[in-house]
Amino acid sequence: MSELPSRLLRSSDVLGWRQVHASTWRDPPVADEFRRAPTPDLTVVLVTSGSYHIESRGGGSWRGAAYRPGSVGITAPGRGVRLRWRAAGPQPMESLHLRLSAGLVGEALSAYGRTPADLPDALTVNDDYVAAAAGALARALHEGAPSLYADAVAQGLVAHLVHRSIPVTRPATLASLDTGRVIEHMHDHLDDDVDLDALAAVAAMSKFHFVRSFRAATGLTPHRYLTMLRMRRAAGLLRTTTLSIRQVASACGYQSPSRFAAAFRREHGVSPALYRKFGLP
Repeated sequence: MSELPSRLLRSSDVLGWRQVHASTWRDPPVADEFRRAPTPDLTVVLVTSGSYHIESRGGGSWRGAAYRPGSVGITAPGRGVRLRWRAAGPQPMESLHLRLSAGLVGEALSAYGRTPADLPDALTVNDDYVAAAAGALARALHEGAPSLYADAVAQGLVAHLVHRSIPVTRPATLASLDTGRVIEHMHDHLDDDVDLDALAAVAAMSKFHFVRSFRAATGLTPHRYLTMLRMRRAAGLLRTTTLSIRQVASACGYQSPSRFAAAFRREHGVSPALYRKFGLP
């Protein structure tokens, strides 16, 4: 079990970035268990292509999540993790890895009276700012941007993460295992007509109890969470495929392209056509 079993595509080593190190990787379709050694830096991983079912183990048990373009995971400073994954689709699998410097993280933590122990690991992070900042650094790496820009984005990202203390989950009555099963069911049926009855059945709860517990666990209603996942898939398909907008809508569970376009605009602020045209993150 060694370090990342992937092929390095690009690195910020030659760009002189001081507060963040960025690298992009082509990931193999299957990775057996391997260990990422702890570092003093805060690590953020952004999926840029492909679909994975990934599992991590920081203690005694494995946790799983479905990764698609736009998915983000975080490893806190000073913590190692064991990982394994398997491809969930035919697209090439690529990821961006950011190491946010220990000095930058320590400065932000000090301002809030916190320590690295206050930053939990997160296999998945549902945060638009984090995804946008990581995407900005991915573009900066591709464009060879100077340290002035990259370090400024990194500083904002670290401040945001520390300010939130990364509350990926909140206290809830819905067990984390059941939450994962519900979310995985959503991922597996994004192109289907997913209803509340089916989701409540996965969690083995009444609909009323399920909605209340799911919102407590994720901060979102089941409908809002499902829409977020669908819009994330739609954005990935628009960026990485030549599918028509009607086909993308169908792949994301919308039989009406107009309803899909309206939902996409609410989520991303632009129409699907403009999103594709301008290559937005």
